[in-house]
Amino acid sequence: MVGETGEVVAQSQLKKILEAFQGRTVMVLGDVLVDEYITGEASRISPEAPVPILHVKESHRTLGGAANTAANVSSLGGRSILIGMIGNDEAGESLKTMAEASRIDFHPVVDKRPTIKKTRIVGQRQQLLRLDHEETHYLDSTAEEEVMRIFRRHLADAEVVVLSDYAKGFFTASICQAVILEAKAKGRPVIVDPRPQHGAFYKGCDYLTPNWKESQGLLGQPEASITPEGVRQNGIALSSQIASNVLVTCGPKGMAFFTDGNPQFTVPTVAREVFDVSGAGDTVVAAFSLAKACGCDDREAVTLANRAAGIVVGKLGTATVTIAELLGESQEANRLLSREQLAPLAKSLRKLGRKLVTLNGSFDVLHAGHLRIISEAKKQGDLLFVGLNSDASVRGYKGPSRPIIPEAQRAEMLLALRDVDYVHIFEEAVPMPFLEEIAPDVHVNGSEYGSDCIEAPAVARLGGRIHIVSKIPGLSTTNILSALSDPEKKS
Repeated sequence: MVGETGEVVAQSQLKKILEAFQGRTVMVLGDVLVDEYITGEASRISPEAPVPILHVKESHRTLGGAANTAANVSSLGGRSILIGMIGNDEAGESLKTMAEASRIDFHPVVDKRPTIKKTRIVGQRQQLLRLDHEETHYLDSTAEEEVMRIFRRHLADAEVVVLSDYAKGFFTASICQAVILEAKAKGRPVIVDPRPQHGAFYKGCDYLTPNWKESQGLLGQPEASITPEGVRQNGIALSSQIASNVLVTCGPKGMAFFTDGNPQFTVPTVAREVFDVSGAGDTVVAAFSLAKACGCDDREAVTLANRAAGIVVGKLGTATVTIAELLGESQEANRLLSREQLAPLAKSLRKLGRKLVTLNGSFDVLHAGHLRIISEAKKQGDLLFVGLNSDASVRGYKGPSRPIIPEAQRAEMLLALRDVDYVHIFEEAVPMPFLEEIAPDVHVNGSEYGSDCIEAPAVARLGGRIHIVSKIPGLSTTNILSALSDPEKKS
């Protein structure tokens, strides 16, 4: 890992820190909710009203709010204790089941209100409507007492306490102040993921982790574009006002850390590509909390949290990060897909409303023509899957002297390109089995093959379309190899 001044946290040291995550316990209190997605096709308008009719294909649910922070703690090898409010309803039972599946030690406080649920209706890869099932008044005194009983019963087991505030009614001023005072009295650091309307609740916490927009709200400022000077001023002001260390997360501009009203350090973002920032703040808090539980200093903890954020924003939807990903052991491997991985991944991406694009070829001796078609392909949708002919497949149609570059190296070069999201190496002479697994919305081909290319019937049957990209005249791997063997042929 690299900090602002270029210092590197050795891989052996990083591995030692991450190994120490195992068994560390983080207590998370806050607003828990169910994120629900209902997806389908919306191809006609209702005769009853001018609204689309959704032909429902599938639905799925994920943990949201404070529950996502707890899930990230668990996915990183820690133990998470979660305290949150649910209703006596089906959504509450669903949340408990998902928490158990994520290895979260969940202690729900049952309230008369319904469990918070956000239902997103998605058709034709577009969100048509969001339905919020929630009542956001504060907990009553009886519920407050129950929260504190559970908190006190489990405080001795926790090494760090996190307040994950989504301003849905779980936190009152009295709960926040009681938790902060009692946790600090027991030597447990308190980390707050804040909401602007509750700024006065958090005074005296150990760490406050607002994003740029939240920092403005906490200070009563109107929204404005982020600038380095704005971040510096807000961090200084919040650090003094809340009497806390402050970690301002700045999206693509990295993170900035402040102590005692003074700027300490910044770290640049490490994200390769930003697909979705949903839940990224939860991942930051989870990684930072586990790092502090392991005894990391503030710079180490921030650098590690920044690394985790850089990984999770490269995923789609609310997601978690693993130890292997933080070590960098599987980031490229996770994008080099087996045949068995293609269909499940495509299905999950479609649930999130993503438009999938495919392209195939040998990509032997990568050149500007390849870069053009890859760039144009990525513009056709959200994610680009490249089907790569294996060495045996290339030999089958180009002869025994090809490919020049082995398949593993060709895949590595493709994955190094920003426009390529996933690569699959196929053994067949034709790419149709690869296309069958993904069922692309768009399949891209070169003009030398035309719209009636061999892939066209399969793509049409799968509900996609063909997009043709013009070729750069005279540029091909064959011409390049010919020029190398006979310099007189160079133009």
